Amino acid sequence: MTAALLLALALVAPVSAGDAALYDRLVAGVAAAYDSARGGFVARDGLVSEAAVELALLHGRERGDAAWTQRGLATLDWTIGLLDSVGGGFYTRARDKSRETTAFDKMTVPNARRLEVLLLAHRVTGDARWRRAAARVVDYGERVLLDGRGGFVHGQVGDRQLVPESNGAMLRAWLLWGALDGDARRRDFARRSFDRVWSACWSGLPGLVRRGVFGEIGSAPLLTDQIEMGRAYAWGAHLGGRAVDLERARAVADTMLRAYADPRGGLRTRAVPNRKGVVRAAPREASENARAARFLAELAAVTGEGRYREAARALVAAFARDLGRPMGLAGADWALALRALHAPDLPARPEWREVPARPAPGAGGGR
Repeated sequence: MTAALLLALALVAPVSAGDAALYDRLVAGVAAAYDSARGGFVARDGLVSEAAVELALLHGRERGDAAWTQRGLATLDWTIGLLDSVGGGFYTRARDKSRETTAFDKMTVPNARRLEVLLLAHRVTGDARWRRAAARVVDYGERVLLDGRGGFVHGQVGDRQLVPESNGAMLRAWLLWGALDGDARRRDFARRSFDRVWSACWSGLPGLVRRGVFGEIGSAPLLTDQIEMGRAYAWGAHLGGRAVDLERARAVADTMLRAYADPRGGLRTRAVPNRKGVVRAAPREASENARAARFLAELAAVTGEGRYREAARALVAAFARDLGRPMGLAGADWALALRALHAPDLPARPEWREVPARPAPGAGGGR
């Protein structure tokens, strides 16, 4: 049996009637939250739901539903209006672009998530305009956010310390961009970044942490850092084929499930031990748990280990009461997690090709 076939079998799990019904309810709630007057899948505060756009494109492709695809594309069209035509990069919200409140801290995470859905739109439609828009985000990333030593900074302004959440989101998008034409330079930069983030941020039981300029832990260890960087390591193993990235994805997941566990079920937003080593109480955020469930489901697919799929199911069960209520756009992350439990929407591994380095200016001849 080939490795490709084994992976295909690991990616698929049967869909129960309960999961199908829950998925349909969540999808219906997302559809009801679509508001063309605000830009589409855009919340009242002006924040685009990239998860809803992703869901619309995937659901539309899967069901052959052009209306869903069009909703996702219309929201992306509106979102492109948030691109800074001068300095590049996305503003987070429309109000950040106004003359009175122009923001200069165009953050890495929204740019990464929008790059990811632009590339998905290109894959779904084959329309080159989505790739061109993605190229503008990549250009901003290379000029402003990328650190040549490996990794990305947290935003346009601020210090240069590595933040796991930002790096996880951008490294996934960076791998997707490289996979378009199999440019191994993108893969190799991602690998260098994976190594640097691990060296700088991994701290054992709390997991990945944010450090200050002098190496001190700058804030409480956060669940979002484990989720986003853990997913990036799983994607790195899947797309790049490097065993150490899979080992790190497992380590992040195992630590996350231990250090952030809430006695009521689900995961806490942060893990801050007291002097006795007991983790202090912290709230649970439904949206973070939805993304954690997706990470675990994707890791189950990549590793073939059912324990991660069961852990993802436990997170869904822990929020059964919330999921029974109308969730609107917030339901998109949960719908994507349910999809990942059965057939994760992981991109295919490309045939990576080595690209010759460009000669230095003035090299290769002449006087």
